[in-house]
Amino acid sequence: MKSKPPRESPSLAVGFQAVRSALERTPARVERVLLARGQRDARTRLIVALCRERGVPFGPAPREALDRLAGGVVHQGLIARLSGTDLIALDELIDRLPERPLLVALDGVVDPRNLGAVVRSAAGLGAAGVLIPGHGSAGMTPAAVKTAAGAAALVPIARASNLGRALDRLAEEGIEAVALDTEGAAAPWEVDLTRSIVLVAGGEQKGIRPGVRRRCPAGVTVPLEPGVGSLNVAAAVTAVLAEARRQRLGGRPRRNAAEEPIRARDLDGDPSRC
Repeated sequence: MKSKPPRESPSLAVGFQAVRSALERTPARVERVLLARGQRDARTRLIVALCRERGVPFGPAPREALDRLAGGVVHQGLIARLSGTDLIALDELIDRLPERPLLVALDGVVDPRNLGAVVRSAAGLGAAGVLIPGHGSAGMTPAAVKTAAGAAALVPIARASNLGRALDRLAEEGIEAVALDTEGAAAPWEVDLTRSIVLVAGGEQKGIRPGVRRRCPAGVTVPLEPGVGSLNVAAAVTAVLAEARRQRLGGRPRRNAAEEPIRARDLDGDPSRC
């Protein structure tokens, strides 16, 4: 049975970077930009210029109104109202997947800033999507969107009513679940991260729930120096995604030609070729 799509609701981009990213990358989703009344700094002038360039309505609003909309998030006097849904259904995510996808699934991550940081890393390091459960987990709140700093528009984010069943569904598509454990698992560079996988990370306090962990045939951990307990979930996910990207780029760093060292044999060739 196909998962139900989430209900459509307006969302917000809060703060300069998030508003700027929305205007530059997905202007069609921006319904209106709200500016703190009387604010005329350089950032506000840049946002106004982008609104005019993209044909997006904008106008002043009392700072108290922006405070209420932002819900405690620092808004810098700038909030954009976005239309459409931030989240898609699991089946839509599957339909969008490339060959050998790399996904991230979060189990019980309740801090929206951690969710936003994971979304930003997923977008920056080549993940094909982020999967979150429908209950007991942070959603794409203004705090999450602000922390993602525009990356929420660059990577698909799907919501599943039951994460365990969602992993079963992904397994049917040949996508193996790999648990991000705190100990007792292989280091990221000891695991083949070039195949189709979904990296499963647990919440800040309880980690991965047993019912979800049972769906993960493999595990990976980020080794740390003695005396350091653990990384937070966003940092750990970022470390594994970075290693996955290294492997998927051929297992070695890429250089620009201009950065290649000059070798002796490069100076011994035919002068006519210079």
